[in-house]
Amino acid sequence: MRSPSHPSGTGPTRRSLLQGLGALGALGGATALGAGTAAPAAASAASWRHGRPVPPGKIGFGLYSVRDMLAAAPARTLAMLAEAGYAEIEPAYDYGGRSPAGFRRLADANGLEIVGSHHHPYDFRGEAADVTLERAAVLGQEYVGVSYMDGEQTADGYRRMAEEMNSWGAKARQHGLRWYAHLHDNEFHTDPQTGEVLFDVWLAETDPDLVWFEMDLYWILRARTDPRPYLRRFERRFPLLHLKDGDPVAGLETDLGDGVVDFADILGYLRHPAAHHYVIERDEQPDPVRTARRSYDHLRSLRVTRRV
Repeated sequence: MRSPSHPSGTGPTRRSLLQGLGALGALGGATALGAGTAAPAAASAASWRHGRPVPPGKIGFGLYSVRDMLAAAPARTLAMLAEAGYAEIEPAYDYGGRSPAGFRRLADANGLEIVGSHHHPYDFRGEAADVTLERAAVLGQEYVGVSYMDGEQTADGYRRMAEEMNSWGAKARQHGLRWYAHLHDNEFHTDPQTGEVLFDVWLAETDPDLVWFEMDLYWILRARTDPRPYLRRFERRFPLLHLKDGDPVAGLETDLGDGVVDFADILGYLRHPAAHHYVIERDEQPDPVRTARRSYDHLRSLRVTRRV
């Protein structure tokens, strides 16, 4: 999902960013958040020696990446994704002009599970919240959330947003759903007045049993932030991951496998890979069919070696 804001000013180059990530990996136990981890047991390490594939039943596709195609031909779009190999989909804002029940039938007919959906913050405020949550329940999804939060980009603003997120999470739970927020780059900026990393405020102020997050591996790298310490220390908070390739420092997007993001290394910091959903996305749509097929094939070809 496209970020509402971008970092400005000078920052590390792509080469220095990737070198920094490699150095952190070599350090093993030290993280930017101060979390140490013990080495895995020998038996566990041996089982990962040659790497494991990303669980195929947890590979999904973000429908924002095929939004124009979906609007024009929803049945053909979902059939294309199923034929490419996907098991899950994540809608964004609409359902190809179908009612929730109609879209659910279309997804079921193609063997696609609706894992979550992106909405605007105002879709969870006032009377709109019940409508949003009832639609999500009809679709049979486990997660429902926002593509962005619209509060003030300060530590105090993030505390106020955290209160709102907790209330939305509690209401979602009443409908049998789990509430989540998709992350971009701005959440990993620092409040210039307090020095606090804004996302760390959310981690501290939101209830882990009510609020979850969808880390976008492209956007966190765009913010010049290493995702691995967060995945290592707060893995449970990130049940959904967005996988988007390209050159994050330069702000360029590609299909998976055509960029510089080292997904195999980053995903190696998950202790419980089968507990996550891996949603492929590309904001730009130069060739959505190629994006879907090329990206799925690349992700399936990866072999992930445990790093923790």
